[in-house]
Amino acid sequence: MNAPRGLALLICLVAVGGRYAAEELFGAGDAWHRGVEAVAVALCALVVLRFGAGDPPRRPWTVLLLSLAMIPMIRVATWQGWALADIKVQNILLILGNIFFAGSIIGFGRVLGSSELLSERTGGARTRVLLVLGSLAAAGLGFIAYNVVGLASRGMPTTSDAWAGAITSGISTLSDAIVFAGGLYLVWLLRPLVGGSIALPYLLMAFGGAAFLVVDVWLVAIGKTAQTDLTDPVSKLIGALAFSCFAAAALIQAALLAPKPPSRMSGPAAAARSMSQARRV
Repeated sequence: MNAPRGLALLICLVAVGGRYAAEELFGAGDAWHRGVEAVAVALCALVVLRFGAGDPPRRPWTVLLLSLAMIPMIRVATWQGWALADIKVQNILLILGNIFFAGSIIGFGRVLGSSELLSERTGGARTRVLLVLGSLAAAGLGFIAYNVVGLASRGMPTTSDAWAGAITSGISTLSDAIVFAGGLYLVWLLRPLVGGSIALPYLLMAFGGAAFLVVDVWLVAIGKTAQTDLTDPVSKLIGALAFSCFAAAALIQAALLAPKPPSRMSGPAAAARSMSQARRV
């Protein structure tokens, strides 16, 4: 089944446009945003359930699910003002969530790198990949350097929680850069397959990571450290776009994994199709 590409764009438009409309008309933009986060978690859980217990892609999808599921926990910790040894629990959970976030895209890379889906790559193709990844790495380092300089310009942290906030911001930026670059790398690997449909979820993940990167820089620019501190309309809309990208990625992946109707093919054609489905990612 080819992925419904227009559906991804529709999800992002509904998430961002709905958040703007809910805020302007009812003052309920934050409630809409929480709904987008919940939908992203639910769709990731659907993908995990659609994979069999022994399917290799199930593990990185589970890690991504854990990362996104941290967000509601962070919201509760922030609301309750929980702290552990003078460090806000929200910072601890943000660090864990970002580690899971980066780990998921690394896990996808390992699964795809060891699968039979990928065709042999020539030396020229490998060189182009290295050039692209080098450029992305340089851009990611630029983002990280900007945030480090921005944090340092405020002076050295003086409390345990201030240090935790600064570390959280750095880890978040690094994690989002990894997801952005890693997602594009997976798209590069998968682009020749099924007209690019299999690559679409990873392209959406890359867009989501890029949106989170923009939010990271925005937060430092306005003197904040955590995404739970979003206060201005623009950063909130970008945050909604980021979560909607992961919701769309999960929905597209679930569509690709949906059971196929019985086929009337027989003989070699049926065998070839069965083998193709068995190797899907």
